[in-house]
Amino acid sequence: MLYNERLLYGDLWVELNGSLASVGITKNLERELGDIVIFEFIKTHGYLQQGEEFASIETIYKTYTLKSPISGFIKHANFKLCYDPTILNLFPEETEIISIDIEQLV
Repeated sequence: MLYNERLLYGDLWVELNGSLASVGITKNLERELGDIVIFEFIKTHGYLQQGEEFASIETIYKTYTLKSPISGFIKHANFKLCYDPTILNLFPEETEIISIDIEQLV
């Protein structure tokens, strides 16, 4: 098992801690998007297939859909982002959006 390994999948980062994988956005994506005004989850529980949409980010100019970089069961969704999406502008590399349990896939 890998611990505290951070991997990049396009505009998302995945940090592995045993069988749990935390997923967030990169600083590059945050800069590209600009001021985030709305964050919505598409899926917050159950099985998430790699490439499946799980959230959307809206800015003044565009909407960006987040797709899962890995497959597994969603263990936690950061609902704070729905109420204060600016957290992603302030701390993109430190903010976990979801955590996924990949244990059953290993």
